[in-house]
Amino acid sequence: MKGWYFSAALELVVILGRHGIRSPLLTPAEMAPYAAQAWPQWPVAPGVLTPHGGRQMVAMGGYFRDRYTKEGLLSGQSAEDVDRIQFRSDSDQRTIESAVRLAEGLLPGAAAVIHHRPQDAADPLFVPVRLNIGQPDRALAAAAILGRIGNDPQAVFEAHRPTFVRLQHILYGDEPIAPDKRPPLLQSPGLGPGTNTNLVALTGPLRQGLVMTDALLLEYAEGMPLSQVGWGRMTRADLTDLLSVHSLEFDLTQKTFYCAQAQGSNLARHLRETLDQAVSGRAVAGAIGTPAQRMLVVLGHDTNLINLAGLLGLSWIVSGSPNDPVLPGGSLVLELRKGDDGVQRVRIYYATQTLDGMRGGEPVDAAHPPALAPIFIPGCSDSSPGYDAPLTKFEQRLEQAIDPKFVLPSSE
Repeated sequence: MKGWYFSAALELVVILGRHGIRSPLLTPAEMAPYAAQAWPQWPVAPGVLTPHGGRQMVAMGGYFRDRYTKEGLLSGQSAEDVDRIQFRSDSDQRTIESAVRLAEGLLPGAAAVIHHRPQDAADPLFVPVRLNIGQPDRALAAAAILGRIGNDPQAVFEAHRPTFVRLQHILYGDEPIAPDKRPPLLQSPGLGPGTNTNLVALTGPLRQGLVMTDALLLEYAEGMPLSQVGWGRMTRADLTDLLSVHSLEFDLTQKTFYCAQAQGSNLARHLRETLDQAVSGRAVAGAIGTPAQRMLVVLGHDTNLINLAGLLGLSWIVSGSPNDPVLPGGSLVLELRKGDDGVQRVRIYYATQTLDGMRGGEPVDAAHPPALAPIFIPGCSDSSPGYDAPLTKFEQRLEQAIDPKFVLPSSE
């Protein structure tokens, strides 16, 4: 795999990342009905980056610093490089703090500026549906998903029933489930138009499976004692299997093309404008950062990565995870390179610590790289080791996928 790392001169790197390890989004009281025993205590409030997650982001920042200093994009001197990198994050505590900690690894000793909206203010770059940008058609979104699954959510559930049965055993153990006290996980799923901030409403096990497996994944990645992770009833092999349920919900609600358009067009357009700016060397309206900057770090959510994947038809896999993992601290990395022939090309790869690496707080640097997966871009990539795509073909494909009605003129 090393053959695809270095060739052709780098002009710009865009790191579209997910925040690091956080606590579950729901409170213990909200999660209590879904388990026979009390959930473990976390050192932070719900939805907040943990100290362990902060260290994870510092480590990933250090890896990117090592990699791109070796390639000549960065100098390795923080005082010089601080002006070459633009940081933009969503407004949640976990995304802001993840950007801060990633910057610590990328620029040790420097005071990087993290650009973001006031904390918890909705940002259309990351959550456009929350602001109803373009007035997305929720009925059409539901139809687009139902049309992928034969109009039968139950069929999807049945295809994954053994995994849901295993999840239910982890949550409830061998205790009988009292319907009047605990919602059964093996109930019929539902899918329809969403309301308010949700494009679609996914109910039953397909939604519960995501929420519960996310909590179990976070317990493992945080490094909690195995006796606490899934109450000692979950093995590492179980977690890999359960992550298929985690990915399933994202595949349906975020990667389905219309859903990806409504939720990802705004960010995708501004990323394209940032590429145009890097190529021209002149300011381009809608671009993120300045023409002088050579790296853009965008810290958001798993949904942002999957939306871009849905727009472009991207897929990837790393060891120990299902298809299209969006693990804490993982990133889609886009590189703009110029070959000796003068042609500018785009490469995309996924970079993440493995779950075991996160759990153990293992080092991440040039000598200990994270899991890396080069990604083929359908309709664009060639057969080179890095699956290079000519910039003109990549931008054409991106523009064909973007729906302008979901795009705002400014990236701010």
